[in-house]
Amino acid sequence: MQKNLTITAPATWAKIIDKPSYLRGSIRCDKDVQAIYITNSQGNIVRHLLKTKGNKAELYWFADKPDHYHFHFVPQQDTPTKIELDYRLLELKPDQRICPQQEIISPLLLKTSDRIAQNDANAEADFWQKVRQQGSPLVEQNDTGETVVTFVYQGNTSTANVLLLGAPYDGQAYLTPMPRSQIWFRSYILPTSSLFSYRLAVNVAQLTEENGSEQYLACFSSVTTDPLNRQPIFGDPESIFGCASTVSLPDAPNDEIVHEKDVLKGEIAEFDYASSLLGNSRLIRVYTPHSSYALTPTSPLLMLFDGSDYLTKVPTPIILDNLIAEGTIPPMRAVFIDTPSPDLRAQELTPNQAYADFLATEFKPWLCNKLGIAPSARDTILSGSSYGGLASMFIAFSHPDHFGKVLCQSGSFWWAPQSNAHAQNPSEHWFVDLVKEMPKHAIEIYMNAGLFEITPKAYEILNTNRTLVDTLKQRGYHVTFEEVASGHDYFNWRVTLAHGLAALFCR
Repeated sequence: MQKNLTITAPATWAKIIDKPSYLRGSIRCDKDVQAIYITNSQGNIVRHLLKTKGNKAELYWFADKPDHYHFHFVPQQDTPTKIELDYRLLELKPDQRICPQQEIISPLLLKTSDRIAQNDANAEADFWQKVRQQGSPLVEQNDTGETVVTFVYQGNTSTANVLLLGAPYDGQAYLTPMPRSQIWFRSYILPTSSLFSYRLAVNVAQLTEENGSEQYLACFSSVTTDPLNRQPIFGDPESIFGCASTVSLPDAPNDEIVHEKDVLKGEIAEFDYASSLLGNSRLIRVYTPHSSYALTPTSPLLMLFDGSDYLTKVPTPIILDNLIAEGTIPPMRAVFIDTPSPDLRAQELTPNQAYADFLATEFKPWLCNKLGIAPSARDTILSGSSYGGLASMFIAFSHPDHFGKVLCQSGSFWWAPQSNAHAQNPSEHWFVDLVKEMPKHAIEIYMNAGLFEITPKAYEILNTNRTLVDTLKQRGYHVTFEEVASGHDYFNWRVTLAHGLAALFCR
């Protein structure tokens, strides 16, 4: 269904929901608007679709209660704005409950379960009191000395399911309800060096449609932080996921380097850049260290993909300020590169010769001319995570005369071109085969991957990175590889970015 509006002042569109419904769609505006949100018949906001200025919003909304709802559109003052709301109702399963079975391995849960079985009226109240005192997730030692981490949620009669996003090893997993209680739980045995973030999604809409992507996206409508977690939250409250809760076990890597210190601070400048090769434009941001540092035209240059994320989720300027101040790395500039729009990310950052050529033959020369710099290939570092890590490696191997260092975080080396699936002998390690076929280049490499990055199998990170590292070492490359007790997670990548820079500049 589609609804079109042209507005100059705050406007609403009414929608009557007569049964629990899941709405999936998008909102597109020809100009930026200030906010888009949904209220119920009492005027309470039930869903923010756009909290800050923008012209696009995705709709993932589970209206679990029949009501008379209103969509609110708030344009810029006195600015005629055309708004297009396009949505569809996805059918829900009759039973929304998800109650997987899991063995209880938490010592506290075992004791509580026994007390409940013995009709101890205070058992559950005592449990929640201890959780509130200690914080969630529970961190305990079992009889063999292993660390048991248990995620818990206090449900009620309306709780149909509780999804853990960022679940160690699983990626995402549903919690289990304990009989005769409001306790929902999921336990893992984890390394004491674990460092990761996670979220909960309560009453995730269960769709009849057999579409794994849509079912995954359905959690966006109810994702939240863990109300019982007492560790610092992480992330962007304005993003569709919002903030995340965090876990830092006793032997986790020290993250002091990512926090502001009393050191000299660099500056950020912004530039608009239009590419003639790609036919698009993007915002570029450049970090320059404090002017008191001996920066020269040939000083190192760090180039980061998903630039906005490496300015927010990963506080790269703070990390650079700290590393430069302590002498771990030489003074260097950094450029933060975004794709023109989110839907172009998979196109630009997966192995793409046109984009590699753009970066080497158009963008870097433009940047050097704009800033009056001339870093050598040896001192030009490409860096990114996931697709950004894959892009960093592919572009460096395509243009080693321009990029001589790679800092790759959880690179998506499971990726292969579609043509690979139809090849006579399709390879499970496309980039590995590419490295084997190429002459050896003068490229220094730092890579990391998470011990929890093993699912889903089709997008497995850990073992594909291990295979690539083995191949690179066999070919004679200098590679530093770090395996960390984390998942596909910017919370961990903050720390490993600092580790990677230190490794690449350890002379």
